[in-house]
Amino acid sequence: MKDFDQYQSFNNIHELISEGEHENQDFKYKISDARKIARTLSAFSNTTGGRLLIGVRDNGVIGGVKDEDDIYLLESAARVFTEPEVQLEVFAHDVDGKRVWEIEIPEGKHKPYRVDEKEGKLAYVRIHDENKVAGAVLAEVWKQELSDQSKRPVAFSEKEQRLIQYLKDYDTVTTSKAAKVMQMPRQKAISTLARLIRWEVIDWEITDGTFLLRLD
Repeated sequence: MKDFDQYQSFNNIHELISEGEHENQDFKYKISDARKIARTLSAFSNTTGGRLLIGVRDNGVIGGVKDEDDIYLLESAARVFTEPEVQLEVFAHDVDGKRVWEIEIPEGKHKPYRVDEKEGKLAYVRIHDENKVAGAVLAEVWKQELSDQSKRPVAFSEKEQRLIQYLKDYDTVTTSKAAKVMQMPRQKAISTLARLIRWEVIDWEITDGTFLLRLD
């Protein structure tokens, strides 16, 4: 390997594979696209961290890594296609003469970790076993967390109370609808929604590609 230290993993590879793909684990038979794998690195870093098993098919069958190109493309994904650079730890498994790479990606300390996409820089989050575009509200949450903005107020504003009542009545709301409910410009609404998420008043979900807000 060029720039990664290689260690033998102490984890049981069969136990890891038996977990299947989930929020903190993904299988890749091989890496053929650095930008595509960068989305997974971004999603793990922006969520709670995760593990990539390279050389394992989607159905859990061990195919093994065929050559070192996977590591070079992984390095490119971490250093070239993500900003800031995603930190990785690389471990090895040898199973019946087949090599599997176990890549550990910790939760990042400098969110958001964005991918250099053709249409611009996008941040991803991990939802179950999929990578989803984070969107403007989560980007604002991370921005506020980095700047350590504002403590929770004693009382909510009238506009915030209006949104909370709306969520009690209708369960979920989109960002655009929330801006209308609070009668705020979109950017100010995004800032307000981010604060409410940080204060654990509301929570978020991504359903069918739509970013939704609900009471926590």
